[in-house]
Amino acid sequence: MDKIKNQLAGVAALLGVIAAIGGGFVKYGEITTKLDALESASGGKDWSADIAVLEEKVSALENADTSHTHEVADHKHEEHSHTSTLINKKEIELLKVQIEEIKVSTKNPLLN
Repeated sequence: MDKIKNQLAGVAALLGVIAAIGGGFVKYGEITTKLDALESASGGKDWSADIAVLEEKVSALENADTSHTHEVADHKHEEHSHTSTLINKKEIELLKVQIEEIKVSTKNPLLN
């Protein structure tokens, strides 16, 4: 009787191992399918060119001349906006955030 119990326990353990291995293969297949779908959805796009363009724009905005060397009498205040500096700062912030988002999304394809 003990011999039958031991054999049944061994068979149950073997079935458990087989089920676990099969579950692992199923999960691997699901992950592979998701990665293939993400890759085809993005077209395997190389984001390095987009990142380079955004970094160039940020650099240009950071190096923009925002000094005011003109006399106040040279223009009417309503015609000249002093907010361009503030706008450039916000554009730089936005571009930096966009660059970071692109970098993060290219590192982890499962984020999309």
